[in-house]
Amino acid sequence: MKFSNRLNIPPSETIEINSLALQKKKKGERIYNLSIGEVVTNTSNYIIRSAEQAMKENKSFYTLARGIKELREVSRNWINKSYNTNFSFEETFVTNGGKFALYSLCQAILNPGDEAIVIAPYWVSYPSMIKLAEGKPVILETRKENDWKVAPAQIEEAISEKTKFIIFNNASNPTGVFYEEKEVRNILEVAKRNNVLVISDEVYSGLVYDEKKYVSCGMFPEYKDNVVVVHSASKIFSMTGWRVGFVFAQKEIVDVLAKLQGQSTSNTCSIAQWAAVGAFDNADKIIVEVQRKMQKRRDLFVKTFNELFLCKIKPPLSALYCFVPIKCFGVENNNSVEFCKKVLEESNVALVPGSAFGMEGFVRCSFGVNEEEIVEAIKKLYEYFK
Repeated sequence: MKFSNRLNIPPSETIEINSLALQKKKKGERIYNLSIGEVVTNTSNYIIRSAEQAMKENKSFYTLARGIKELREVSRNWINKSYNTNFSFEETFVTNGGKFALYSLCQAILNPGDEAIVIAPYWVSYPSMIKLAEGKPVILETRKENDWKVAPAQIEEAISEKTKFIIFNNASNPTGVFYEEKEVRNILEVAKRNNVLVISDEVYSGLVYDEKKYVSCGMFPEYKDNVVVVHSASKIFSMTGWRVGFVFAQKEIVDVLAKLQGQSTSNTCSIAQWAAVGAFDNADKIIVEVQRKMQKRRDLFVKTFNELFLCKIKPPLSALYCFVPIKCFGVENNNSVEFCKKVLEESNVALVPGSAFGMEGFVRCSFGVNEEEIVEAIKKLYEYFK
C-alpha cells in the first residue's frame, strides 16, 4: 500500500529507545532507564479521589469538545493566579495532552509551504508536527556556551513572509534552559513587530529550581494577541498517562481548535478531565511536592555524576533533564544514536540521543526516576566506561 507523503517523518527516537529498553526488561534484564520523560512518582490521592468520584457519579459520557466547564474554569484560574496572566473562560481549551495541543495548532495554523521557527535543541516532535501540517520547520541552533539561549536577532533574521509562528519552550526539554523576564519580553517584541505568533510550550513551568520565578509568555498584556500558551497536567501533576492538556489563546484560535477536535478525538477523556479538576483544586499542595522531589533528584544526579566523572556538568534550572556532552564519557564518536544503542545493549542504561533534539554529540539523561535508580544508573555508566 502507498501511504501519504506526509508520513515521511522519522519515528520518535525517545519512544524507540524506551521501547528497546522495555524489550530487554521483558527478557528479565535489569534496565536503568534514564530515557523516560516523566515524573516517576505516585499519583496524588487528590487526583485519584476525584477520578473515583466521577466514575461513581457516572460521568463517563462525551463532553463538549472544548472540555468540561469545571476544568476550563479551574485551569484558567490557576494559570492567571500563578503567572499573572489574564485568560478568560472563552480563551481556555482542554485537549488530549500538551502534545495533541501542539499538533492541533500546527494543523489549524499552517498551510502547505508555511514556515515555523523551531529553536534547537528542541523537543523531538516539533519539526515532525510542522511537517505533518505540510509546513517547513526553520531550525535556529543555539550553543552550550550561550546556555542554549536564542538571541532575538537570530529570530529576527530567520523570519520571512512565510513565517507563521515560533515555538518557544521555556523550562526546556532537553536542556533545562530557563529564560528570565527580560529575555522573554525581547523575544515577544521581535514576534509582535513582525506579526508572528509565539506558541509558548510551558508544560514544565512548575518544575523550576533554585527559587527561580517562572515567566509565562501570557503575562504581558501588550503581547497577548500574539501569544498562545500550551500547558499540560502531565509534568506538574505527574499525570502523563491521563493525557490532559490545555491551550490558552484568543477566542478565535480556541474556536478553530474546538472544530478540529470535534472532528478528530471528539473530546478529552471525561474521567481524566475530572481527575485534573481534582489536581487543580489542590495545585498548591501537589505542584510544590512534585517540584521538591524533582529538585532533590536533580541535585542527586548532578552530585553523583560529578563525583564519578572528570567532566563536570551544571545543574539545569528547570525541567527533568541533563543534556550531557558525549565527550564527558571519554568517547570520541559523536554519533549519539550509535552511542545510545551501544550503551543500552552493553550496560543496560537507556539514554536518548541528542540528534533526536537536533543537536548531535549530546545525550539526554532524565532525573525523573527515583533516587535509587539515578545513583545505580550513573554508577553503571561509570563502570561501563571505566
